[in-house]
Amino acid sequence: MMSDKTMVAALVVFLALLSSTYLHAAPAVNQLRDHPAPYLGLHGDDPVAWQTWGSDAVQTARAENKIMFVSVGYFACHWCHVMQQESYQNQAVAEVLNDHFVSIKVDRELEPALDNRLMSFAQATLGQGGWPLNVFLTPEGHPIFALLYVPREQFQQVIERIQQLWQEDPDKVRALVAQQQAREIAPLDADLDIPSLQALLQAAPQQVMARADTFLGGFGNQSKFPSAPQLDYLLEQYRQTADEEIKEFLLLTLDAMATQGIHDHLSGGFFRYAVDPAWEVPHFEKMLYDNANLAMLYIKAGRQFNRQDYHQVARHTLDFMADNMWQDGALVSSFSAVDDDNIEGGYYLWQREQVAEILNQQEFAVVAAAWGLDRNSELDAGNQLRWHQSLADLSQQTGIAVAQLLATLQSAANKMLAVRKQRSLPVDDKLLAGWNGLALSAFVMGAREYPSEEYRGIAAQLKTFLATRVWDGSNLTRALAGGERYGTASLEDFAYVSRGLLHWAQLSTNPDDLELAAQLARTGWKLFFVDNGWYRQAASLLAPPVGIELMEDGASPSPAAVLISASFSIATQLDDQQWLKLIRGAVNRGDNEIEASPFWFASHMLALQQVLQSR
Repeated sequence: MMSDKTMVAALVVFLALLSSTYLHAAPAVNQLRDHPAPYLGLHGDDPVAWQTWGSDAVQTARAENKIMFVSVGYFACHWCHVMQQESYQNQAVAEVLNDHFVSIKVDRELEPALDNRLMSFAQATLGQGGWPLNVFLTPEGHPIFALLYVPREQFQQVIERIQQLWQEDPDKVRALVAQQQAREIAPLDADLDIPSLQALLQAAPQQVMARADTFLGGFGNQSKFPSAPQLDYLLEQYRQTADEEIKEFLLLTLDAMATQGIHDHLSGGFFRYAVDPAWEVPHFEKMLYDNANLAMLYIKAGRQFNRQDYHQVARHTLDFMADNMWQDGALVSSFSAVDDDNIEGGYYLWQREQVAEILNQQEFAVVAAAWGLDRNSELDAGNQLRWHQSLADLSQQTGIAVAQLLATLQSAANKMLAVRKQRSLPVDDKLLAGWNGLALSAFVMGAREYPSEEYRGIAAQLKTFLATRVWDGSNLTRALAGGERYGTASLEDFAYVSRGLLHWAQLSTNPDDLELAAQLARTGWKLFFVDNGWYRQAASLLAPPVGIELMEDGASPSPAAVLISASFSIATQLDDQQWLKLIRGAVNRGDNEIEASPFWFASHMLALQQVLQSR
């Protein structure tokens, strides 16, 4: 007969075996291998056991009482790739993450609401934002700590220290971060105080202009972003007031963006931003949203200032989108800043000797003089093309007629473009609902301004894509990748898609198209305007839920402001008084925030003007 001591020992061994075999989940594996979304697929071979964002990953963190490490990036992000190579492909780092964290890799373009929420936390705690965006969260979804790109040694120190703190006293960590509270939101008031609102709006343009760089154009004095929402706002203010200071700034900025390095002078289109204050050297990502927004901006500016060169930039941008981004009935998300040889800007840059071999003597002389290729290479891979002097100045200098110079430059550009197309550039071929909604608005505007069956035809195909492939009659799909549906549709998607469909309905004059736009807009209000506040996504796995009164502009206009504006147009056409009352209440708020920083609420102010002017 087995002794008690022997029975106890056997039971201990049995329970240990049972625990290791049945009670613990199998070691996590990297779920991103062969993922059809290009950015996530890039991480499929990392030794980190990446999980995809969703309830399964959160439940795993709660069941195992582990911190979630959420790393957000995107395909065209240079520093995201650097951190991958340095940290996420490092075995020692992977072992710490796999043993002690639930690691989740997120494509910001698939989960824009999550990205925005985590970015707000990073900006509040770090004083800055950017990508890669890395945030540690409790299993309950409370953010603990954020960091952006850091070298491997520093990153390993961070994850080891956070794990130590969590292991020593997780309840203390929980108590500290759970102090975050959702902000109370004021009740709606549809009664507009017109005099005070008009006074607020009248003071705002000069406050926006206070951020203007009146020497080099744009806003700020370091890196220069296109800031399309703010420029669009100022363009509308100039249309209403003919303010000469605003006009001079707009012309300075639009000229700089059109002639310098942020604009691709061969194929058209704009890069995401310039790394210098003079717009000369871009960060070489090309994003669909930037190009859609800037195409619309240059169409409006061309019309307002009667500038044919602005119209040319607008058409060149639309043509770039149509010729380079079109795929399977819609437009892809972005082109990488880094070419297939891992050279940032390598696809776009030129060495003087390369160009001399491609062109004849006359063409090279014109290109070198006009686009500044007679200077030393500013980057390792060569020079970025930008206007060094105007054709008018070059004509005066050389005695060659402008028309002949233009023809020579076009011939040279065609040859250079043919050579450039032999280079290879990675593309993020996800088809995003919201960004294609922006593109639909741009091509509708192009079809109106430049009567063109091509632009109208592209707009019609985009409308079909949005109406039949990402909208199922009750909800939107955020993205299609590899023919499959991915991501979480956000307020951004409903706002940009419903406005795009409204613009299409105004072009087609088909009542069914207007009804479709109304259906999406109403669904957007139902899902994202709750308890008097805006939510970027209908349900959040983060804590606490955060609703806001006013939604800021980013690189694209505020989704809330866009939905307000589009819905106001739709509800006015449908004479839906109940909806109009809701819209007036939503736009009639945040006076203190606007007064303190109107720059960030330019699109909301445009929506407010739209409502006021209708009374």
